[in-house]
Amino acid sequence: MGFWAWFWIWVALITASLVAYAFIGRSLFNRSMAVFHQISKVATKSQELVELIGSHEKMASKGPTALITPEQAASKRLSFLKAKAKKREDRQRILIRSLKKYDSNESRFH
Repeated sequence: MGFWAWFWIWVALITASLVAYAFIGRSLFNRSMAVFHQISKVATKSQELVELIGSHEKMASKGPTALITPEQAASKRLSFLKAKAKKREDRQRILIRSLKKYDSNESRFH
């Protein structure tokens, strides 16, 4: 093959590689724009969080339970303990149900 044949082969190879790089670059650009969008969302949320943390000292000085009577606090605590016990019983019930379905002869590796 002559000089011009090799020249056109190399031009075609370089052009094909540039097109492939362009597709890869476009894909990376689209992904980076999606990441930038998520980062901007996180930035707004983190700014709100920083403002809330900054205002936490102001809220702590007032004390949210200062206006609640001892009877109300006791009833809230009792309802919290009941909910906690119910969640514990639900977890135990789910565990017992899953253990009943367990087959010791079954193996996931065979």
